[in-house]
Amino acid sequence: MSLRVAGRWAGAFFLSAFVAYGVGSALAGRPAGVALVLANSVLVAAIGALAFRALRRSHPGVAWGYLVARGAEAFLLAAGLVLRARYGDGAADLAYQLAMLSLGLGSLPLCLALARRRWLPRWFAGWGAAGYALLAAGAAAELAGVGIGVAPAAPGGLFEIAFGLLLLVRGFAPATATSPAIVAGPTAAAAPPATAAEPAATGAAMAGPDDSHAHRAALAAGAGLLLMAVLAGWANFGVVQPLLAGDAAATVARLPAQRSALTLAVVALFAVACLDVLVGWALRAFLDHAQPTVALLAAWCRTGYAVVLAGAIVHLTGVAGLLRDGAGADRLRADGYPGLTGFQQVWSLGLLLFGVHLLLVGWLAWRSDTVPTWVAALVAVAGAGYLADSAGPLVTADYPVQVAGVTFVGEVVLLGWLLVHAARHRRPTARPVAPDADVRPLAAT
Repeated sequence: MSLRVAGRWAGAFFLSAFVAYGVGSALAGRPAGVALVLANSVLVAAIGALAFRALRRSHPGVAWGYLVARGAEAFLLAAGLVLRARYGDGAADLAYQLAMLSLGLGSLPLCLALARRRWLPRWFAGWGAAGYALLAAGAAAELAGVGIGVAPAAPGGLFEIAFGLLLLVRGFAPATATSPAIVAGPTAAAAPPATAAEPAATGAAMAGPDDSHAHRAALAAGAGLLLMAVLAGWANFGVVQPLLAGDAAATVARLPAQRSALTLAVVALFAVACLDVLVGWALRAFLDHAQPTVALLAAWCRTGYAVVLAGAIVHLTGVAGLLRDGAGADRLRADGYPGLTGFQQVWSLGLLLFGVHLLLVGWLAWRSDTVPTWVAALVAVAGAGYLADSAGPLVTADYPVQVAGVTFVGEVVLLGWLLVHAARHRRPTARPVAPDADVRPLAAT
């Protein structure tokens, strides 16, 4: 499938998703409405996949970010159906605002990348960036408890309609009709031409060896792990675990005072789930040379763990929704406390996959000629600790210890080593390409 055809499919999906969610929301509670909202989630995920295919070589960071953001949006909008039926409107609205925050933040860099590739006129991309920024700001305000209505979503919604129509006509293609990608036809469109503003896409890549791929992967994985440590540490140990420290009655009594904190914890943990996917595939890119098949398996294990974590966070979202609705003590006792314990139980099961992921990463690091052996050993020990703590309660209800509280040091060591490695192996400066150099697309030669 050429980029032109892929873009036209993306345009059709943009418009179809807009209609599906709008009609589905109007038919909320009816089988047809549920089907349309689920169809919207499928279309949203497909848009992310098509954009990923178009940008993964020229702008891999943007491509991955948009793919994960759209996947998170699709998951949250579908989860809103379950949350509305189980917990009420407050939980469903919380999931919707999280989805809009994910869409807005993930789409901002997409608009900038499309402008840089000249696939969109700069004014059009600016409209999209401004619209998505307003959408994200409005969703953040709603999550913070400031009701501002749907007005901030209007510019972004209008942009998506116009963008969908534009993609239907032109697909993913440069805005100028004189571009070699258009003159050469669909084959050339599969490899967009380098422009004067981005010589590194062709000429610089052929000018000599460049380890920028490994550098970017190490930096992305290390920075992602650092951000996850901060967010998960605060949300889990600062908010959720203190709520579970006592019995059900004590938890119910403390819940109303934690309304804002629990909402922020939900946002932070969903961000962690998204980062888990990005870190997993960044580690795959960094360690792929050791054993490609195992690196791919490790990335999918962490992706599976992120999906399980997202499912666990749905329970927390429901509890936060109850607090937003002003639920009383009886409702919090019946649904709030079970929601908190459900989060804990599902997350613990997901850590089985996380432990396998760390074991595979440790093995890959040991096989790699880049990572020190002691770092690889500590990472593998951390994985074994998570496996023991997750599997132990399944074997016996009286599992006595939590070894991951000690073995997690391997994760911290990996985090620090990746950041130091990235700092020591900065991206080399590409040799300039002469203005008159032949930088025709490879597919057109």
